[in-house]
Amino acid sequence: MDVLEGITNPNWLIFALIFLGVLFYLAYMRQRETKRITDKFDEKEIVLTSFGVNYYGLESEPGGPLRSAGALVLLKDRIYYRARFSRRELSIPGSAITYIGVTNVHKGKDLHQSMVVLQFLNQDGKEEKAAFRIPYPAQWVAAIKSNLLADKTRSLKKPRNPG
Repeated sequence: MDVLEGITNPNWLIFALIFLGVLFYLAYMRQRETKRITDKFDEKEIVLTSFGVNYYGLESEPGGPLRSAGALVLLKDRIYYRARFSRRELSIPGSAITYIGVTNVHKGKDLHQSMVVLQFLNQDGKEEKAAFRIPYPAQWVAAIKSNLLADKTRSLKKPRNPG
């Protein structure tokens, strides 16, 4: 196959156009999610943002784990999730969080991947769990602990006896 035959063969051109189309679509979706977040929150409130997060639902919701893709935002006072396509939103106040950790089980099912689990008190004062698959989970756990749970851990420590 010579160079002219490769140029005149449209198969590679179709593949390249499909690839570029997917790439532009992903960039458009990321820009759209970013705009939603910046329209909703002041930039000074935002501590950390992750796109491409999978949300597996609340433990109290009926049925098995759901899978919803979207963006997760750590704010100075809470965690906010917004689904990419559906209108699913979740806001967890930092003061309501009782536990954060990494696991692979949610709603009694092994999902065969590491997820960040947030245990918190819902509006009725009952324990609730939400699970997220987040890129760089250790970074998120550390950021949540230092930004939202720092006051709780300080209040749980026993004061030193100076005498």
